[in-house]
Amino acid sequence: MKVKPMSPKNPGSSLRRSLLLAGVAGLAACGGIPLSSLPKLVQLSSQLLDADPAQFIVALQVDARVAPPPGAVPLLQIQLQPKVEGAFAPLDRKLPLALTTATSATLSLDAPGPGRRWLVYSLPPATQAELQKVQAMVKQAQAQPGYQRGGRLALGVEQKDLAVTDPALARTRWSTWMQVKQSEGFFEVWNGTPEEIKRLAETKK
Repeated sequence: MKVKPMSPKNPGSSLRRSLLLAGVAGLAACGGIPLSSLPKLVQLSSQLLDADPAQFIVALQVDARVAPPPGAVPLLQIQLQPKVEGAFAPLDRKLPLALTTATSATLSLDAPGPGRRWLVYSLPPATQAELQKVQAMVKQAQAQPGYQRGGRLALGVEQKDLAVTDPALARTRWSTWMQVKQSEGFFEVWNGTPEEIKRLAETKK
């Protein structure tokens, strides 16, 4: 699902649901995205382009029995497409996060509750450098005259490789939280099940 693109006066600000993950848009029409998070999601594209990569964190609240496959991590997906082909170079990048030892208490996340736990991921130094390059590339594209003909900036967090395949856990609750700026804390971007993550990923193939 897609959000209606913004006008050229605010180019590239539309978001599309990138589930592969579990989603950064589609907004009210798509189940699983809390209504309270919609204003944050609308602002996300511009916030991320100006954000300090070191402050970007994805936190997954999952069943305590969930054990992601070794080496499986979320991917920050950034896509920039011109409305008119050739107006500027398109961009399609997936930047890997890394499991961090930071605790929910130090990150001001609510206690997960009985039978639940947090999986917290941040951008490692190499990925921070890559995000800075992407930020510069997007801003350069936005500064080109051709960009005024329109473009779409799509953001998502791909986490299909983390979703468990154990049937006993397939319908347990899986919520995805994101922090872009430390001063603003976390907001929830999706709430569903591992089963839904796998199913939605299949529809994107």
